[in-house]
Amino acid sequence: MTFANLITCSRIFLIIPIIYLTSFEKVEYNFFALICFLLAGLTDYLDGYVARKNNTQSPLGALLDLLADKLLVCLTLIWLITLNSNLVFVIPVLIIILRELSISSIRQYIVESDGVNHLEVSLIGKSKTTIQFIAISLIIIAPGINSSVSTLAVIFIWIASLISIFSLYKYLVTWNKYFH
Repeated sequence: MTFANLITCSRIFLIIPIIYLTSFEKVEYNFFALICFLLAGLTDYLDGYVARKNNTQSPLGALLDLLADKLLVCLTLIWLITLNSNLVFVIPVLIIILRELSISSIRQYIVESDGVNHLEVSLIGKSKTTIQFIAISLIIIAPGINSSVSTLAVIFIWIASLISIFSLYKYLVTWNKYFH
């Protein structure tokens, strides 16, 4: 296993302390959970950089990266809505998770049909990921801080869900040729 793949796996393992620390719903624990989440987010950029720099890019690395991204976002969001099951959070989280599952399923179908992954990461996709990370960070630290942070968290999670819908639409338009 390459160093880049180990960095990617660390993103998956960081989900455990994020969930554990946020379960206490205490400001100081949420702060440490936020640090873990931000470190996990940084590994998303670091693993690709290391793989390119060391020329160790591989299909396994690409798969691990995709899996780590989906697990970090989806598991963290699912856990956070169990702590705050207000519909204002649940609806956008469900939209985000359904988009992630849809894209992954369609991508897998295309790879199995065509033998090649044609997915190009777009500016929309990168923007979606950035907004999701901001939203999740705000949701992690919102309990016990103040209502302004909670309001920002709601705004950002809704923006992330709307960008997710738009991103799904763009991918479906791009991949339309594979469904005929």
